[in-house]
Amino acid sequence: MEKSIGKKTFAMERRLLPRFSVQDRALVEVSGEKSGLPYQMIDISEGGMAFRYMNINPLTLTGSQMDIYLDKDLYVGRLPVTVVADQKWMMDDSLSRRHCSVRFDKLTPVQHTQLQAFIRCQDKSVQG
Repeated sequence: MEKSIGKKTFAMERRLLPRFSVQDRALVEVSGEKSGLPYQMIDISEGGMAFRYMNINPLTLTGSQMDIYLDKDLYVGRLPVTVVADQKWMMDDSLSRRHCSVRFDKLTPVQHTQLQAFIRCQDKSVQG
């Protein structure tokens, strides 16, 4: 369903849960993958999160698990994810900056509690 405002057309918001922007030091990485740099988290909800990273090609994360860090300490581990969107965000001559959104798959009760605690630590709410 789309909504038209003036000459611009916007897709209706599909998120059921509010997004919260995160502190600059919130990082994400693929569980068990210690070879690469962590990704910078943009925002998070109980249903998923968005992060940015530098790469020419999109990540293949569906079926993977991701870890969330705050100040280099593991906060929530092994969150199962499915990629919702992965697109180029900014480009320069050498590398592409990408924006990836993932949905959390079935979380354990402990993961869900840890995720709620992480979200409560964040300052600003982002709706949309």
